Amino acid sequence: MPSLILHVDESLDYIFKKLDVNLIEKNITDIIINELNAEKDNCQIIWVQSKIFNSNYKLYGEIKFREKKSRDIKKRESCLKKIGDILKNEFNVFIRLRAFSIKEAYITALD
Repeated sequence: MPSLILHVDESLDYIFKKLDVNLIEKNITDIIINELNAEKDNCQIIWVQSKIFNSNYKLYGEIKFREKKSRDIKKRESCLKKIGDILKNEFNVFIRLRAFSIKEAYITALD
């Protein structure tokens, strides 16, 4: 259930329109699958246009996932670094990424 929410400052809109978002999402999904041992159908990437005023980081991301033994600190750090490298190369801005595990055994969801 890894879910990556990317807040992109509206000043980057001109770059965003030029990018192949499908390819970026595929590459990020592949990283999440490999680093966090996730199922492809469970990976979600959400892009949110934002106004980021008081920060030099014009792209901020949070990835949330259910806890697994295989998702140790090294795997999480590796995942964030690889995703960050892709985003830095595409947007050429400072990136801030965070990872959070969801510890609850049960999550209520609706599809």
